[in-house]
Amino acid sequence: MHVSVTFLGLQRALARTERIRIRLSKEMRVADVLDYLKECYPELPFPEDALLVAVNNRISSLERILKEDDNVAFLPFLGGG
Repeated sequence: MHVSVTFLGLQRALARTERIRIRLSKEMRVADVLDYLKECYPELPFPEDALLVAVNNRISSLERILKEDDNVAFLPFLGGG
């Protein structure tokens, strides 16, 4: 089973790619993908207190079980005011 991860903003610049595909060997959650990314891309910012996740362009939780060809994005924090 494969899922895609889309990098946005600073994530894209630091990862030097827009998207990667990850092969999953078992039933996995979004949190498992996050752990994988933290291991493979330690320089990417994934602030746990301000992390918003989208799966297939819909807001999701870290506990969501992923399916074949899902697209995961960890939305970067946007500030302003």
